[in-house]
Amino acid sequence: MPSDAFDALRRTKTIYLTTWSVSGRSGTVPVWFFEHHERIYFCSQRDTLKVRRIRRSGRAALHIGRRSGPQLICTARVMDNDLELRQLLLQTYRRRYWFRWLFLGPRIRRALDRDEEVIIELTPDAGQA
Repeated sequence: MPSDAFDALRRTKTIYLTTWSVSGRSGTVPVWFFEHHERIYFCSQRDTLKVRRIRRSGRAALHIGRRSGPQLICTARVMDNDLELRQLLLQTYRRRYWFRWLFLGPRIRRALDRDEEVIIELTPDAGQA
């Protein structure tokens, strides 16, 4: 991952994720995230459009901090049943988004427990400047 992208990720709490339909139509949504070993992770409800698109193509792009922020093209995949990653997500979200976590944390934890929520891994493609 380019060092300027890594620095920008450290300074923001939101990324804008873009996925594409079969017809090529894009959709962009803001997501909470965390970076771990030069990969980006976030969680989403299992049945959302972005998760269905990721499962189908594995194609994604993210913009850091705002919709027009620095862009990274990524390969995306759903991380099913990774308990270590789940614990890391819960700990990181609690620390990083502490105020919002007071309200949304219990819902996210329950959804993960019920297997209604999945964790997505984004791996930035090599060779991006």
